[in-house]
Amino acid sequence: MSLTGGIMSSFLMGCYDPNSKKWCTVTKCSGGYDDAMLTRLQKELDVIKISKEPSKIPGWLKIIKNYYPDFIIRDPEKAPVWEITGAEFSKSEMHTADGISIRFPRMTRVRDDKDWKSATNLMQLKELFRISKERCDFEVTAGPSKGGEDDKGSSGDSGSNSPPSTSQRPVTPRKTSEYHRHGNGQSKTKMAPSMLAEPRNDKVGASLFLFHLSPTTSCSPQTLLDIFSGVKLVLPDSVQDHTKLRRYFVAYDGDLVPEYDAASATHTLTEPEEDSHAQRVTPGWIWECIRKRRVVPPC
Repeated sequence: MSLTGGIMSSFLMGCYDPNSKKWCTVTKCSGGYDDAMLTRLQKELDVIKISKEPSKIPGWLKIIKNYYPDFIIRDPEKAPVWEITGAEFSKSEMHTADGISIRFPRMTRVRDDKDWKSATNLMQLKELFRISKERCDFEVTAGPSKGGEDDKGSSGDSGSNSPPSTSQRPVTPRKTSEYHRHGNGQSKTKMAPSMLAEPRNDKVGASLFLFHLSPTTSCSPQTLLDIFSGVKLVLPDSVQDHTKLRRYFVAYDGDLVPEYDAASATHTLTEPEEDSHAQRVTPGWIWECIRKRRVVPPC
């Protein structure tokens, strides 16, 4: 987090890596905040001043020296989630989320419906990055792959443009006046200020925040729809066309839920447990929702 005029105005956004159980940095966001929001953030964000001291960088944060913050969020799991819009994904050795970053990030709204678990994580971010690099021509003709070629990318599939969606977490917020953009068109990314922020002016501060990337961007000027927004799906690896189903579901703003957390799912491709409120759906349901551009009754 950095300070300008004595207030935190720049935020480093990041995502959670479930494998290393650490937070990785993705991009710095300084846009999308008005004066009223910045004033409110000064009071609402629970940060600790570390003044870029290497010895004070917490063990849960994976960050390089260039991005050491002045302030850091006290507890990344309690950090707010922000939706970020950007121009495109990029590669940067300066960021620790597998080198993935976002150009021209801008905070578009606070996602009160998201938390650190449902924000874009590193695996989802990598998938979104891969999709964004595939063929940009997107047609809403998605369907199960034929001949088992479900992992050939969007160049051969009917559409594989999706915005980065990364619940997304630990990031160091910097100046609050930039937005994230993906692809050639604008894309939304749900990100949560996770841990770092920087103040503006002569003082420099940084604190870290979580971020969630939400797939709403494509390589073309057209953006993908938030078809599965609010849908939490259990999608076992054993399901046919798993890779392709996952790619499209996440690209259209769906949240994947691990089987051990099936109780929080709203939909499942497996037999729901007795006390589960999840609706049983099929792979065909995912394709049907995409074709109709909305969530349809289970089929």
